[in-house]
Amino acid sequence: MKTPRLFTTLTLATLALTSAAQARSLNDILKDGTLRVATAADIPPFGFASGTTVTGFEVDLITAVAADMGLKVKLVPAPIDQLSKLLNSDAVDVAMSAQAITSTRENRVDFTTPTSCSAVSMVSTSPKLKTHTDLAGKTIVVGSGSIMQSFVQKLPFDKKVSVVPTSQDVMFSMISGQADATFMYSAMQPAIKQMFPKATLYFGPELWSVPQGLMIHEDATALRLRLNAGIQRLLGNGKYATISTKYFGKDVRCK
Repeated sequence: MKTPRLFTTLTLATLALTSAAQARSLNDILKDGTLRVATAADIPPFGFASGTTVTGFEVDLITAVAADMGLKVKLVPAPIDQLSKLLNSDAVDVAMSAQAITSTRENRVDFTTPTSCSAVSMVSTSPKLKTHTDLAGKTIVVGSGSIMQSFVQKLPFDKKVSVVPTSQDVMFSMISGQADATFMYSAMQPAIKQMFPKATLYFGPELWSVPQGLMIHEDATALRLRLNAGIQRLLGNGKYATISTKYFGKDVRCK
């Protein structure tokens, strides 16, 4: 799916104009014929950019759900820590970037029914670092606003936490040796190896699993119900399994 060439410039301009606003009604969305979807597009294989093209599991999923509603999708690039701001200012209708459904986030936005469940693993630059208890005195890099950030900051030992804006910055810190470890969704491992074949990274055992969903404005009840119905149809007609297998090699629906 094509995205605007002035990826960052347009995003910053949009953010500068945002303020609290009521969500577009479902009727307005249907009349417009377009579903505005914000994505950071930097968490492969959920969503990732290659030049001006954005693809991935979530892109295919929301495109299929939107088509079921008779809508086209307009992708809006945005930093991952600005997704909720775009929603609450009504700059977009939906936001996605492998967003875990947490009580903290539900205080700011609403979520659809889970679109996937993903396990989290520690990723390190040394095979000697096997679990998070081995990270005392180490440098841990995490993405701003991620569930990994809150987890790492609460670890009960001395460590240096480096918070960076994007997943690409996380990977740069790891590959360049600026950080000893990070935490990622285990499902990202094949995509990471494909994108960075020369990087020596070690994925540890799965620590915990979280449900992920599409974020929407907390007042967009009608839209949430319509999206949920579309997701359920995909889960039931086999299209979800096809999309999931394409990107993960397995079905990642929540059991």
